[in-house]
Amino acid sequence: MNSTRNLILVSLGLYFGLSLILVSITSHFILTIKFFENSNEYLSGIPGQETGIYNSLQKYLYLSNILYGIFKLTLIALIINTGLYLSDVNVAFGKTFLITVLCEFIFLVPAIIKIFWFKHYYPNGTLTDWHRVYILSALSLVDKVPADWYYPLQTLNVFEVAYWFLLAFGIKKISKLNFDQSLRIVVLSYVPALFVWIAFISFCTVILSPGNA
Repeated sequence: MNSTRNLILVSLGLYFGLSLILVSITSHFILTIKFFENSNEYLSGIPGQETGIYNSLQKYLYLSNILYGIFKLTLIALIINTGLYLSDVNVAFGKTFLITVLCEFIFLVPAIIKIFWFKHYYPNGTLTDWHRVYILSALSLVDKVPADWYYPLQTLNVFEVAYWFLLAFGIKKISKLNFDQSLRIVVLSYVPALFVWIAFISFCTVILSPGNA
């Protein structure tokens, strides 16, 4: 049990460390005050206060990233653990959480690619360009689509599908199930929850920004 807890702490530390480095790089080299001004997106709408608002937001950016990450990882682990329980497979939550954290590293890959891709191909890019860029996603296959479709089409990407298989491989390692049975657990538990989450985010986008729908 102690070894699992230690592995979780090390994995979380490494994951959030890399995530915050990427957030910092993005904030300092792409999503700057000048970038928002060039996109005609003003943080405060009051001349002379943009810098103050930007700096204030930076203070909460890293904390919100960590809190959201912990929430996401815990929720996914609970969903997977519930799927295992309903399949009469008893696995300690700690092991499921560890597998979830380890699999989550795959999403750092498209984040890294996006930073370098955007910096190279969108030297004068706007906030809309930033939202649209997601390598190897369904969004990259369409030219024009309403803003409320950005998130669903971004989520349908190669890395997301690879994540399903990684979860299945992890479940196989911590249980007595074979790979096909493990993949079935993922498809019947995580995938439906993912589509519910996509629907929720899309709904919130329409409610909060009806003009972009």
